[in-house]
Amino acid sequence: MKQLIISEWERLWKRKTTWLLFVAIPILVFAAAKYYQKQNLSFTKNDPQFAVAGNFPILGLSEMLMTAFNIIILLLAAFIITDEYRTGQLRMVMIRSYSFQKVFFAKFIVMVGVLTLYLIIYFIISYLIGSLMFSRPEAYSQFYHKDSFTLLEGFVYNLKFYGVAWLTLLAMSCVLIFIATISYSTTTALGAGVGFLLLSLVFQYTLRLFQPILGNEMTTKLYFSSILAIQTEGITAMLSENAQQFSWMYYILIGYILLFGLFLFFVTRKKDNFL
Repeated sequence: MKQLIISEWERLWKRKTTWLLFVAIPILVFAAAKYYQKQNLSFTKNDPQFAVAGNFPILGLSEMLMTAFNIIILLLAAFIITDEYRTGQLRMVMIRSYSFQKVFFAKFIVMVGVLTLYLIIYFIISYLIGSLMFSRPEAYSQFYHKDSFTLLEGFVYNLKFYGVAWLTLLAMSCVLIFIATISYSTTTALGAGVGFLLLSLVFQYTLRLFQPILGNEMTTKLYFSSILAIQTEGITAMLSENAQQFSWMYYILIGYILLFGLFLFFVTRKKDNFL
């Protein structure tokens, strides 16, 4: 199994798409930095939205988490699962006596590994570009925290933020990989994946219309049952002083991982349906 994972890792890095995604990291971070430089003109230095070197890594990530990172997951899932099935590359791997489920598991591990590496590099480059393009005060404001953060406290907070962000990406990976696995073409996988993301957005905005009927507490819980909502607003709430809805959102993410992980287990078990 170890050799299979290594083989899948090497095969993934032979794709130009993989290298292009990593080359795009400095571009994404720089674009986010330019955006926040303009945004700073609308805020005071005491506002948590005011970008400085210490908080830019999370501000820059929050701008890209729901869009760029989810699209990256969708592209990887479509190309290394759906596309390889349609082109017959999976059959070539299975000739080496590996079951479809083992091959799939290896691909899943490789995808998670690539996403983890992507997030780590994004974190490092965000600090580098943030230090070059923003001021570096000894203390700054943070979302949902009364007291200012020192640079060290901010660094620890940023690590926690990226940790929760990684969990949301893992949950999203399970969903989009499931979609890619049951899709019969790359186009279908991409279309269905984009459809899921758009429906999630529609759900978030439609839910607000029913807030007078459902009440604030129920609306909040239903709102944060969406991975996208957790990515855009939920992480800062989870890491607030009062840890707002932390348990609820944590269990929602674990629920996505377990539920779609179970779906994937049963789908890949019936390999004859796909190969």
